[in-house]
Amino acid sequence: MSDPEETRTVTGWRTASRLYRQSPGIGWLLALLAIPLLLGLLGWGLLDKSAQDTEVSLPSTAPSVTVPPASAPEVTVPAVASALSILRNGNDITLTGDLPDEAAKNGLLDSLRGVFGPDVNLIDQLNIKAGVDAPDLSGLGAVFKAAVDIPDFNWKLDGDTITLTGTAPTEEVKAAVEAAATSAWPNVKIDNQIRVGAPGAPGAATPAPASPAPAPAGECANLQADITAALNAPINFQTDGFTLTPGSQQMLKQVAQKITACPEVRIKVDGYTDSSGNDAINVPLSGNRAKAVADYLVSQGVGTDLVTSQGHGSANPIASNDTAEGKAKNRRVEITVS
Repeated sequence: MSDPEETRTVTGWRTASRLYRQSPGIGWLLALLAIPLLLGLLGWGLLDKSAQDTEVSLPSTAPSVTVPPASAPEVTVPAVASALSILRNGNDITLTGDLPDEAAKNGLLDSLRGVFGPDVNLIDQLNIKAGVDAPDLSGLGAVFKAAVDIPDFNWKLDGDTITLTGTAPTEEVKAAVEAAATSAWPNVKIDNQIRVGAPGAPGAATPAPASPAPAPAGECANLQADITAALNAPINFQTDGFTLTPGSQQMLKQVAQKITACPEVRIKVDGYTDSSGNDAINVPLSGNRAKAVADYLVSQGVGTDLVTSQGHGSANPIASNDTAEGKAKNRRVEITVS
């Protein structure tokens, strides 16, 4: 029979063991459920990362396209054609028109000084306009050297045409000027209107004038001096016109009386202007003034067939055009006995 104390001890241990083996609660159940969930999430994360790594590492099969950078379209601004005129009146050279910059202007002036020397009177009426399309003027010196014997030579540029005018002593001089211009500007149209000999129709040679008739004898031998004495003041016209002033009409009446006293003589009337403006204005104006004087002499009894008239514009100045006084002297009408 067992010891009672030992039995109690075993029984008490079993009783204590039953006290410690309690059934799991809700917390244990949640923990058991969370473990596979966490393992699943970890696995999903590893798979997702692997897929991403695989996607990044795959080579691209799309073709490479290079798009050039956009740029503004190139716009070319057309240049403005230059208009330029160089008019010689003896030792005076008047320059009018437009040049692109001061360098072109100074080069042009130096070129003319090189031809005519430092004493040439350059009347600078040039304008500086940016963008003007001026031709190469380096050949201008050679043209004016060829035209050195043409005291009224005019070189004029208008667009794509260069016009040459003046009175040359011979056909050779006229041809030399044209050749120099053609050589300097082979791609520009050269319009050679230079006259040869006595002034006549533009661009046409004019035969040399006949020898003047011998001076009339007696009182008519001094007719030129008498006419000069009668013209004791310049012949004047209304402003910018060709209508004679009353005072000039009185002078011309006296001149007509002296001419009609010598019916065998011939009279030539020449009109001139100063350098203001250009030949397109000055030549017709001077011609109309000369004709107005000739017509008035005819109205006072001088034979129509004995009087001729011609306008020369600003050619053959007798004074400098740099001053108002000089310009006034150059605006004149001359009456000569021939």
